[in-house]
Amino acid sequence: MASLRVVKPGDEAPRKEVPATITEAIEGSARDVLASMRRALAKKLDAGEVSSNAIASAYKELRELDRQIRALDAAEEQEAERDDGNRRPRRSFNASAI
Repeated sequence: MASLRVVKPGDEAPRKEVPATITEAIEGSARDVLASMRRALAKKLDAGEVSSNAIASAYKELRELDRQIRALDAAEEQEAERDDGNRRPRRSFNASAI
């Protein structure tokens, strides 16, 4: 098990691991499923396993999967930036202060 540590300025975020199979990805997040599908489709295209009449639609699907993954990553990054140190500590209500 990995230990926790404080992130220092300039530290890069670790690369997201893509599950090896789509079956493994189903146990994870939606991003995991999309990334596994993209990897599987790319491997089939590279190996020439896609028939000539399906290549155009396969590339279109690959582009769409990539777009969705990048959108999820961008939204996650935006949320992380918004939450970075911008939260003030929550103060409890003190009725006697009124």
